[in-house]
Parts: sequence; structure tokens; C-alpha cells
Amino acid sequence: MRRFYLPMMMLLLLTALHAQDIQVKQDSLRLKTGKATEQEIDSLTIDRNETVPLRLPRLNPAENLEPKFTPYQRHIVTINRESSNTLLPSIQWSGAASDRINSKSRTAVATMLPASNLLLYGSATLGLVETPYFGKANYYNLNAGAQYLLSPQLKLGASASYYSDFGVLPLWSTGLDASYHVSRNLQIDGGLIYMQTAGNMFGLSQSAVTMDLHGRYRLNDDWFLNAYGGMPVMQQNNRPGIPMMPVMNTPYYGGSVEYWFNSTTGVESGVIWMRDMFTGKMRPQPKLELLFRPGR
Repeated sequence: MRRFYLPMMMLLLLTALHAQDIQVKQDSLRLKTGKATEQEIDSLTIDRNETVPLRLPRLNPAENLEPKFTPYQRHIVTINRESSNTLLPSIQWSGAASDRINSKSRTAVATMLPASNLLLYGSATLGLVETPYFGKANYYNLNAGAQYLLSPQLKLGASASYYSDFGVLPLWSTGLDASYHVSRNLQIDGGLIYMQTAGNMFGLSQSAVTMDLHGRYRLNDDWFLNAYGGMPVMQQNNRPGIPMMPVMNTPYYGGSVEYWFNSTTGVESGVIWMRDMFTGKMRPQPKLELLFRPGR
């Protein structure tokens, strides 16, 4: 069992260790002309040209072996509400990409608005990982979900995903999430995710329920404070001698400061404490990310 499991972990770790790109995160706040401002929440309608954050599977499965804040990746879509003569609402397409030294992937995202306060979406990712030690390997991720604007302050979401993981240890997940505007300057979002290994050649069956929470406080149009936290709240493993997959077993907490240079570009810096997958101890890691959101 270890003979097959450890080489695959080495493959993914080598991919992660050789990564040299700077992580880019897109922001979820709605924009007005000029500087950024907080999202308007005085309507039950998803407005035309509103930017909406989606929770998608991470574009590179090697990232599942790195300590992460959450097992999902935010992707921002801009909703363009256009009149249509067809019975079904129009489908809008967008995309995302991940390029590293030893891996690359491409993601297509489709969204539609069947109602003024309901957003449906789906995504498909195709990727390739190549190392000098193990050669080439392909993977794909599938995701579908919905977001519902329950009130001007509260938005609920549900999603389901499948990760092929090179056909070695495939994984599927389902999740619920919510975003709530406590006040004009304070927003809280979080979710619960259930993950389960699919059928695999090792007969390994692992599952976990993880919880994540994120708070964001607006000091002014340029400065924001962030607080992060998450942990597994339930785990099952049919082979206790084999450690849980890191994506199912990484608690974290920390905070950061966020600054926007203009309406589309910013930076976030802070410290996050995460569990080391080898020692089991909580270790601080610097958080430094470029931030990007679409202009108008």
C-alpha cells in the first residue's frame, strides 16, 4: 500500500515545491466608478454587472498537499443581465488558468440566472502535471452549484465537486456556504464541506467534514482587515495506519491586512498558523498575495 501511496505524494509535493508563481486572488466586493467600495446590499436582485464570488475546486491538485486556508478556490464572475427571447436564461462563460513550472490547467465556467436572486453555475478543469521523476499525468475536476440571495444581507450557497486526482485517489465533495453582511463595514462568510474518497486501487476510504470561517472588516475604501479560521470537525479512516489526506486534515487560523492601490489591484499580507503535515505541529506561515478583481 505504502509503495503506491508514497510515490504519488512525492509527485504532488515535487510539483508544489517547484512552483514559483505568485498566487493571485480575486476580490468579491462590488465596484463603483473610481475607488473600490463595499458591496451594495439594498436589493434582492443580483444586479447587472455585479461581481459574484464562486467556490470552485482548486485548479491544481498538488495544492491539496500544501496547507491551505480552505479546500476551494475563489473565482469571480461578472453577471451581465441581458434580455433574451428564449425560454431558458442565457449562459455566460468565463475562464481561469493555473500555470506553474511543472504543471498547468485550464478551467471553463458557465453561469446562468434563472431568477433575479438565483445563480446557477458549473465548471470543468483539465490539467497536466509533468516531473522528470514520474513523467506526465493528467487530471480533471468537475463542479456544480447554486447561490441564492435570501435577503439583502444573507446569501446561501450549495455545491458538489469531483476531483480525479490522476485516477489514483479520486475525491468528491459536497458543501454548504453562507455570506452575511453584519453591517456596512463587516462581512462574514464560511461553510461546511463533506469530503469522501471515491473508489481507488488501494481500497482506501477516508472522509471528513471541514468547517471554515472568514471575517472581513472595512476600515475605508483602501484598507481592510481579515481573520481566517478552519478545522476538520469529523474524520473517518478505514486504515488508521495511513494518515488522512492533507486536504481533510489541516486546521488553520490567522489574520491579514489588505490594501488596494486602485479599483482593480491590491495586496494582502499577514500570518497564518497551520498544521505541519509531517510533524503535526501548528506552524506560522507568511501570507503574501496579489489581489485582483475585474474592472468595469
